[in-house]
Amino acid sequence: MLCARNRKEAAVSQLARRSRPYEAPMKNDRWLLNVVAPNFEPDTVGGAGEVMIQLTENFLRLHPNLRIYLNENAATFFPQWRGRVVEIRTGKMRGNATKAAAMLRLGVSGKGLPREGVTWFPFGTMLPFHFNGKGVVTIHDTLDRDFPRCVSFLERNFRRFMIPRTVKRCAVVTSSQFSQERIRRYYGVESTVIPLAPIPLPPAAPAIVPATPYVFYAANAWPHKNHEFLLRMWREDARLREIPLVFTLGSGLGALGPSIALCKAHGVEIHITGRLFRSQLLLYYQSALCSALPSLYEGFGLTAQESLLANCPALVSDRASLTETLPSNYPYVLPLETKIWTETILALRIAPKQRFREWASGTTWAETAAKYLEVLDEART
Repeated sequence: MLCARNRKEAAVSQLARRSRPYEAPMKNDRWLLNVVAPNFEPDTVGGAGEVMIQLTENFLRLHPNLRIYLNENAATFFPQWRGRVVEIRTGKMRGNATKAAAMLRLGVSGKGLPREGVTWFPFGTMLPFHFNGKGVVTIHDTLDRDFPRCVSFLERNFRRFMIPRTVKRCAVVTSSQFSQERIRRYYGVESTVIPLAPIPLPPAAPAIVPATPYVFYAANAWPHKNHEFLLRMWREDARLREIPLVFTLGSGLGALGPSIALCKAHGVEIHITGRLFRSQLLLYYQSALCSALPSLYEGFGLTAQESLLANCPALVSDRASLTETLPSNYPYVLPLETKIWTETILALRIAPKQRFREWASGTTWAETAAKYLEVLDEART
């Protein structure tokens, strides 16, 4: 319990330090903007959660007439938002079942949710279920349709019920042309593509990393992340066994436990870090031979940009939106063929150092937030 409390306090501190002084507001700051995210759990934040944080921080600078609807746990992580947060009492939401039950109660009752202004729903579905106001929803991916087995039964069925209702009542924003095409195919609606900016990493914090340059994969154990591809490479080619594998797997090993054990039995050095703070991520990228993203599916692929910002080469698969995330001439977008990945990784061991950060996107979160505000402004008219 003490360890968990210390970890939360450190997370709160890091999130608070990311706040900056607010800039001058936009001229149209008179209308009310609501950010409705009672299902947000910052201590298990993923890519969509990081996007929500970055956009909200910039909305506060560009459009200060803002209310942020968070559950009582999430609200404690953002002391810098005090005065703008409206706490929604959801109770404990640990585990898929309790979280689904809490969102079901809130969706039916609508208790505490806004009844005026323009509302942004960052996580794909509107709340309450009977919402009939002016709203914009962000749908980063259609994973539940493209890879249904990669999504839990409860979440899959919640999306199947709620997203068709949501897209009929809200304008839709997505982060890639790939996702735009999928949304059109599955839901018959048009969406606005607003590419995401790289999420900045704070100065590196002390962390224990392997002494030998390694291949780093910052991802949870969801099947579409395709860790099995890397594990198979290391089992099949003895040359790779001189290079450690480092996985974060912040939500646990999932179904990867047996494959990881088999690799270790073949002499593969595998490190599992668990969830890392963003200040620790920088050191892990900087100490790596390269990062890997052999994913079968991504709505955008923020970790590739994250790696490049740390000047670490990112090897990414040629699937889904990942080809949009990087410049068309980026040299390390690779087909999912083990031989190609193996030879590329081995070649990096003797390759001269390059300025990989020059491949990172130059888009800023202020620019992304300004484009969102244009869509939100249009939704209110």
